[in-house]
Amino acid sequence: MTQSTSRARLTHLGFYVRDLDAQAEFYKKVFSLVETDRGVSGAGDPIVFMTGDSSEHHQLVLTAGLPPEASRTWLNQVSFRVDTLAALQEFNSWLEQCGITPSATVSHGNAWSIYFLDPEGNNVEVYAGSPWYVPQPFRKPVDLHWPTQQLLDETYQSVKDNGEFRPIEDWAAELDQQLDEALTSS
Repeated sequence: MTQSTSRARLTHLGFYVRDLDAQAEFYKKVFSLVETDRGVSGAGDPIVFMTGDSSEHHQLVLTAGLPPEASRTWLNQVSFRVDTLAALQEFNSWLEQCGITPSATVSHGNAWSIYFLDPEGNNVEVYAGSPWYVPQPFRKPVDLHWPTQQLLDETYQSVKDNGEFRPIEDWAAELDQQLDEALTSS
């Protein structure tokens, strides 16, 4: 079987929640998402569609129905990307204004991330990509209150001697080749 030459791209994530309205308000407040529709799912559960991009009807779908007795959700994380490290630092300040304390602020070498929990304990990540490829997993705590250039310099010093460290463009070109081969050999 051969896959078409068009690659499907991930556009949205949906998960079950206990308190639909509280969760929707959290994502509206923290990420400025807009509710595009609200209704009842085919399974009969209340559902909310939200987006922050006019080219996507929804990027996040919240569905009521997570049982109150569930000890945890099975969602690993919901991740949001910002364009630059400076924008991530601004987002960190925004979280402080919202009264949200991150569980971690880290460098992954290939990105800087803020992790925190939504009202139901789902792990949320906001991140900015770095200019480098660094094999994962890599995790080093950072202080996003530092000046941007200091964070860049500190990250570079912590990853430059890794044997597979390289500019992200080089890594992406190699990955593009692998993806093209995967499409044609499927």
